[in-house]
This record gives sequence, C-alpha cells and structure tokens, in this order.
Amino acid sequence: MTDINEVWQQINQLENKYIFWTKKEIKHLPEILIAGEKILALTSGFSNSHTVLAICTNRRMLFLDKGMIFGLRQWQMALDRIQSIDGNYGLFFGGLRVWDGAAPMSMNLVLASTIDPFIKTTRQAIDDFRRLNFQETIGKPGTDLASQLERLAKLYDSGHLTQEEFEAQKQKLL
Repeated sequence: MTDINEVWQQINQLENKYIFWTKKEIKHLPEILIAGEKILALTSGFSNSHTVLAICTNRRMLFLDKGMIFGLRQWQMALDRIQSIDGNYGLFFGGLRVWDGAAPMSMNLVLASTIDPFIKTTRQAIDDFRRLNFQETIGKPGTDLASQLERLAKLYDSGHLTQEEFEAQKQKLL
C-alpha cells in the first residue's frame, strides 16, 4: 500500500499539475491506489458544481470528489476501456472529457496549461497499458496462433504498434 508521503513524492515530480482545493482527495489516495500503481498525471476542475481531482495512473483513470465535509464520490476507468479523451480551453481555463464507450466524464474549470499534458500523458499510458497486456498474452497456453496474429494485426492497424514492433512480435509468434 502506498502511503501519503509516497503520494506527495509522486505528485511533486509531475511537471504539469493543478491541485486547487483537492488536498482532501489527495489525502484519500493511499486508501485507493493499488500496489505498484503510479501517478502519471493529475489535475483538478469542477464537475456538477463539485471540485474533482482527475488522476491518471499506469493502470486506470480516477476521478475523486471528497465533498466539503464528508462523503466520497469516486469514478474509475480502466485504461484499456477508455475510448477517447479530449479537451478544450480558453485563455486560463478549459475542460476535459473522457469517454469509455458507456458514459463520458466531464470536468470544467481545469487550468488550461495542464490540459494538453494531461491528455498526452493519458494517451501514452493507454498505449503502454495495451502494449503490456498484449505482450503478456503472447505465447500463453490456450491461445491459438491465428487469434494471436489477428490481435497483433489489429494493434498494428490501429497504430498501437510500430512496424518494427509488429515484425518483432510476429517473429516471436512464428
């Protein structure tokens, strides 16, 4: 389990973060982070008139609202389920929208300078997560060669694998 000092250490290492009015949510992170889970990006904003902390980790995306006095609202999306993430911004503030295919999670009043880095980091985390999961399934017993090649081709066609990675993985299979 991660302790609060480790959480703050990870947060302090982030270049682009915005933690306005979200110290309660940060204090709650050690209770919900899984062993080995690392904070990659973090920003705050408003959703439904509540302050929300958005966290991208190496495994999932979390949205936390600890409430003014008590309570907790928490949403999470596994990285492999996120279908899109986009943002908009004006001079100082903007918004984020994350879509998992079932429902969007939207935030506004996000500091504009944190939106693009948050989106870029999240997209990279999604790609890394999918690549890692694919590599773990290569050569597992019970998985036939045709389905592995088909999955490999889909990852290449969707842009998640480069030509070199595609060829290297294909050689491993064959």
